[in-house]
Amino acid sequence: MIEPTPEKRLSNGGLVLWRIGAALLLGLYATLLVRANSYVAGGADSSGYLNAARLLSRGRVVEPVELVTRLDLTSREARLFIPLGFVPAAGPATMAPYYPPGLPLHMASIAALGGWTHAPFLVGPLAALAALVLFFSMGRELGLSRTLSAAGTLLLALCPIFFGMAIQPMSDVPATAWVLAALLFGLRARRDDRWAILCGAAFGMAVLVRPTDLLAAPAAALALPARRGAIAKSFLAALPFAILLAAYNTTAFGSAAATGYGSALAWSLSARNVLPEIRNYGYWIPVLLTPLLPLCWIAVVVDRRVPRRDRALLFLWFGSFFAFYCFYQVYEDWWSTRFLLPGIPAMILATAILARDVSLALENRNLLRGLVRRRTVIGIALLVAILAIEVNHIRRFDLLGMARGETVYRDASRWAASSLPSGSLLVAMQMSGALKYYTGLPIVRWDSIDPGRFQALRQSLEAHGLHWYALLWPFEETDFRKRLPGPWTRIGVWRDIGLWRLD
Repeated sequence: MIEPTPEKRLSNGGLVLWRIGAALLLGLYATLLVRANSYVAGGADSSGYLNAARLLSRGRVVEPVELVTRLDLTSREARLFIPLGFVPAAGPATMAPYYPPGLPLHMASIAALGGWTHAPFLVGPLAALAALVLFFSMGRELGLSRTLSAAGTLLLALCPIFFGMAIQPMSDVPATAWVLAALLFGLRARRDDRWAILCGAAFGMAVLVRPTDLLAAPAAALALPARRGAIAKSFLAALPFAILLAAYNTTAFGSAAATGYGSALAWSLSARNVLPEIRNYGYWIPVLLTPLLPLCWIAVVVDRRVPRRDRALLFLWFGSFFAFYCFYQVYEDWWSTRFLLPGIPAMILATAILARDVSLALENRNLLRGLVRRRTVIGIALLVAILAIEVNHIRRFDLLGMARGETVYRDASRWAASSLPSGSLLVAMQMSGALKYYTGLPIVRWDSIDPGRFQALRQSLEAHGLHWYALLWPFEETDFRKRLPGPWTRIGVWRDIGLWRLD
């Protein structure tokens, strides 16, 4: 364990004031999260998680593709009617959520308490607040002072990718919170083996939320004490979550090892992606967090004031996620760093630890004697500079206004549902997940229809009295017309989204 930083012991009154100040800051941040939060089932990810949550709340893992039965189609044609966020399930003409069950279980649980209007959308903000408390506690567990732990917590709170993912119905921040919980409880198990049980349970939930949180296993093993009893307790506590995930996969996809990702994950992993991803992350991580944080994460490896086991923990914590996602499908946008989010706290903790140890080393060599005030000013200036850069990126990417843009999914879905006559069939792709969440309209995925199959499919469905309409974003229109040729007429527009009718 890292030795605690010597710090001035606060009086009872001082400690109370410190806690009140921390609670006020946390409250202000919570208010900001709630106000900026998106309360909309939008694209594939957010609508996928929320649709899965509704399905689980009804005690179901799969659901039938109703149009196949209703229209006497073959099971092979079920894929035409599966919205974003779902994939074909093991049974004929059935579908199951594309995403793992962890986050939907969170959403369904909180919706059972607070209803579906706002409650399930608050999982992200609540997970963000939990992650900040866990991060601060982990800093203290690793021997950092209250001041340095609080400074690191501020850096995490205003990290653009952390803030941006906290205000959406996404799994990134809940996954980060559970990884932090697992590692914190693992460190505490060094004093008391009973914490190992919570470490294993938190790690199991982290994997249930996002299976790639398995990458945190080396760090969790290093956090735990090297005692058989602690390791066994942690393993046994994680086992029920593994059994639950295996049972879920078996029910949905016919095998414990199968997932909604199917072959897509294997297709997305390639050695050809390594150099482009290194360039991508090598650009965006320093831009979002400043070059100081990744440099400190690397440099802490040679900081001999930190026990070797904890140096390895910090290095492997972020390094495992970074190494894996360098093989993953290349995205070139800033938000692709969200895949690394469960490991980013390691960089911030490494920076705080290195700042402490460099300062102590200089002080011990009489290089900072009599310059305590200057050292404090330099530290505050660096912190403020990094926070200013983070805030600038929050403004640059308009994260505070993101929720307004997302409302188009909800509003356009409801508008289309109110505009169409009975017996309508709605063609969509980008809007398909939101349409499932907000309406009861039958959906056809235009991107799943082969161009040569459309005319026969059209005659078949029209013979059942169905009328063709489409709800499209502008970027879909060109490819849509190639796959579904015919006399389409745009009959209305909601913001940029057009409603089309096949005459």
